[in-house]
Amino acid sequence: MTNITPIQGLRLSPGLDYSQIITQPYDVIDPELQEKYYEKSPFNIIRLEYGKSLPGDNDFNNKYSRAARTFQEWLEKGILYQEEKPALYFYDQYFSQEGKKYLRRGLYCGVELSPFHEGKIIPHEETMDKPKADRLELMNYCEANFSPIFGLYRDKKMFIENLGENIKKRSSPIIDFTDDEGQTHRIWAVTDPDEIAVAQHFFQEKKIFIADGHHRYETALQFYQQKRKETADLKKYNHVLMALVNIYDEGLLSFPTHRLVLHSDIKTEDLLFNLEKNFILQELEISDDKKQFQATIENFFKSAKREEISLGLYTAERKLLGLKLKNTKHFSFPMLDSFVLQELILKTIFGLGEAERKDQANLIYLKDECEAKDYIDSGKARYVFFLNRPHIEKIIDLAEKGIRMPQKTTYFYPKMVTGLIMLKH
Repeated sequence: MTNITPIQGLRLSPGLDYSQIITQPYDVIDPELQEKYYEKSPFNIIRLEYGKSLPGDNDFNNKYSRAARTFQEWLEKGILYQEEKPALYFYDQYFSQEGKKYLRRGLYCGVELSPFHEGKIIPHEETMDKPKADRLELMNYCEANFSPIFGLYRDKKMFIENLGENIKKRSSPIIDFTDDEGQTHRIWAVTDPDEIAVAQHFFQEKKIFIADGHHRYETALQFYQQKRKETADLKKYNHVLMALVNIYDEGLLSFPTHRLVLHSDIKTEDLLFNLEKNFILQELEISDDKKQFQATIENFFKSAKREEISLGLYTAERKLLGLKLKNTKHFSFPMLDSFVLQELILKTIFGLGEAERKDQANLIYLKDECEAKDYIDSGKARYVFFLNRPHIEKIIDLAEKGIRMPQKTTYFYPKMVTGLIMLKH
C-alpha cells in the first residue's frame, strides 16, 4: 500500500518572477550554470538548493549554514510562505523537443517513506555516497525538500490525468508562467478532502518508481531514521516531496546518457579486435555536420530489431562504428544496453570497475552526441560509446525484480525544476 499525502506547499511569493527563480535539479548544475542562477535574481532558489562553497568555509559557516539562514530570512520576510490548507498539486509542463510540442502532466504530493525492501518505492539506479552526504547535510540544516523527487507509476486508464482535467475546468492555476527555456508551467491546488481521498485511494494499489532523485530519496530515509532517535513527533518527517508522472503520459521522454573514456592505452585496433568477440561491427559514415552525425547514429539504432542490443562507438581516429551484440543468451546480466556496455566493455576491456565508474576520473557521461564527438575531436577523450534511447517499461520491469541499472541509464526530459512547490518539515 503506497500512501500519498496532501502537503502545505511551500511557495515563493506570487509577486516574484518565477522564471528568474526556478532552477534545474542540483545534480545537473555545473559551476557556470550555478553562477548564472545567482545572477538572475537575489531570490533564486539556487541559494537554498545548491549554494556556493566559499574560501574560508568551516563547520560553522558554509553553504549549508548559509542556506539555512537564507531560508529562515525568506520565511520571515514573506519571500517564501506556506499554504494554510494541505493540498495536492496538479502540474502541467509544456515544452518542445526536436520541433514537436509536448505536455507532461504530474502530481505534486507527499509520499510516505518506505524502505526499498517493502516494494512500494522502486529504485532503478545505483547511488553514490558523496551526493547523499551532501543532500543529508542540507536536510539537517534546513529540514525541507526544495526539489521534488521525480516518481513514475503505471496506469493505462489515465485516472489521475482525467481527475486533473476535471479540476482544471473549474479552477484557475495558482502558478502560471513561461521560463527562459520556453517551457510553460501551470499548477492547480486541490484542497477538497473528498477529491484528495479519491487520489489517495488510487495510489494505494500503485508502486512508485524513482525516475530522478535516488540520492534524495535515500537521504530522506536516512534523515527519518535520525529523527526517530531524536523525537517522538515523527509525522512531519515520514514523507518526502514527489512529483508523480504516469509512464504512459505522452510527455514522458527519456534519453540515453553516453559514456566517454577519457584516457586509455588500448589502441583502437586492439579495442576492435576485443569487441569482435561479442559484437558485429559495422563502420558508419562520418560527418562533421552535427545533424547528419546525430542522424547516422539514430538510423543505426533504428535499423536494429527490438530485441537486439546495439551500441555506437566513436574513436580518436575519427572512426564511427555500430556494434550489435552477437548472442544474448549466455550472459548472466540483464539484456540492457547499459549493462552490456558496463560488463562486456568498460569492465572487461578497459578495466573500469565500480570505484572507477563512480569517481568519474576516467569515465564521464554526456547526453549530447555532438558534444561527445567534440570531446574526442579536441583530444579531451579517447573513446565515446553511444547508447540507444532506453525503453522505460523494460527498465521498470527489471526494477520490479530488484535489479538496479548502471548509473545514468536514463535521462528523463525535461527535468523536474526546483522552486515551484516545496515542502517544509
